[in-house]
Amino acid sequence: MTWRYWNAIPRKREFLASVLAATGGTRALEAVRTTRGRSVVVLTYHRIARPGLESNPYYDPVVSATPEGFRDQMSMVRRRFRVVRPADLNATAASADDRRPIALVTFDDGYRDNHDAALPILQELGIPATFFIPTNFLEHPCLPWWDHVAYVLKKTRVPRVELRRWPGDNWPATLELGSDPSPADREAAIMGVIRLFLDGEVRDESWFLSQLEERAEVAVDSPALGRALFMSWEHLRRLASLGHEIGSHGHAHVALGTLAEADQRRDLALSRTILEMAVGREVRAVAYPYGWPSAFGARTIELAGEVGYALGFTAVEGINRPDDSDFNSLALRRLNVGSGDSPALLRGRAALHGAVGRSPL
Repeated sequence: MTWRYWNAIPRKREFLASVLAATGGTRALEAVRTTRGRSVVVLTYHRIARPGLESNPYYDPVVSATPEGFRDQMSMVRRRFRVVRPADLNATAASADDRRPIALVTFDDGYRDNHDAALPILQELGIPATFFIPTNFLEHPCLPWWDHVAYVLKKTRVPRVELRRWPGDNWPATLELGSDPSPADREAAIMGVIRLFLDGEVRDESWFLSQLEERAEVAVDSPALGRALFMSWEHLRRLASLGHEIGSHGHAHVALGTLAEADQRRDLALSRTILEMAVGREVRAVAYPYGWPSAFGARTIELAGEVGYALGFTAVEGINRPDDSDFNSLALRRLNVGSGDSPALLRGRAALHGAVGRSPL
């Protein structure tokens, strides 16, 4: 295949995954994975919704799948994997005769569509899931900064928005939307502001978001929108009563590795205490907020164990091998599911990570 034809193929990752499956490559990779020992695949979801300007007023990259796509993925997972709860992870990995890879299904952030859209599908297919909750999102509902930014820039009718990153900033960022912005124009503007946050250029989140609302001429009732966007304690108790596991995603949803040791310990312990009181069950699992390597450190992992967590989940891409000598149950890798992941693509990614330790898909 020439590069000319290759570049003309839409959705190249999906194309490669379908070729891999059709030629038996995925099954061969899974066989290699089995010979290397037991593997644990942890899938990370955020929202189950429909992305797009008309259907979603918030940040589209947080949408992991549509309800139909999620059903298809879970049907594949039930066939190809042995789905377990975190509490069963070590015992199952060490003693079961079933040689299929083990899978955990996890959700981060506590969005309400986890309850309204994902839960009925999980119940229908008999799949247990773990929901990692940032407790402050439920105690004091409001829009998180990424959804707040997207909401404003999807609603604004202002053609040009000039934003200072901090008071007195002499080099403001300018967003050119134009008089009739396309969805792509708005997406580019949203990503430009998101990048300011990710690069650490926003020093005062509250001040910056207030400025954004003022310059974009969009009023935001953040508490009311947050109450509708995220689950309530009653939703959480229902999930637990149906056999799903509740885990911590920190209290304030901050990158723990950027905090002093005492503040990290407090955040980890506080979220665990609040959740245990809310659902009446022991909480033994935590997913570190953001989860990439700069968002937590070796001391964060140690502190998680010290305050009572047995399992810790990162956003580092990969699978886990409980029998490996360097396996650390407080630093588990996960596969983040995106809205472009079909069942074949998801299965292919897991198989490649299991066989060769990485995935180009």
